[in-house]
Amino acid sequence: MRKSISISIVSMSLVAASLMIPSGRGFADENPPGNHKQREELRRDQQQLERLRQQRDHELREGDKREAREYNDKIRDQKREIRQDRRTIYGQDRDRRHHDRDHDHDHD
Repeated sequence: MRKSISISIVSMSLVAASLMIPSGRGFADENPPGNHKQREELRRDQQQLERLRQQRDHELREGDKREAREYNDKIRDQKREIRQDRRTIYGQDRDRRHHDRDHDHDHD
């Protein structure tokens, strides 16, 4: 008797939880701004930026400040390209919000 009650409670909890968890498509924009190629280019640029940051951090750990400065220049150029991509896809206001967030990430 106790086992069937506890199984029922667990089953009802799982059903309730599954109904409460929204599906990803429920909140996803059916028609996101920009075209697929533009969004893909932005993703590639963001990945490249992350690789540059990792390489710069590696150079700093190795003690090569000259190489790290060169990576800072590359990072700055990459951030400029990302801002341009965002401006093209999303417009000026959205770009400003992301710029503020990116600016806080690096202490160039």
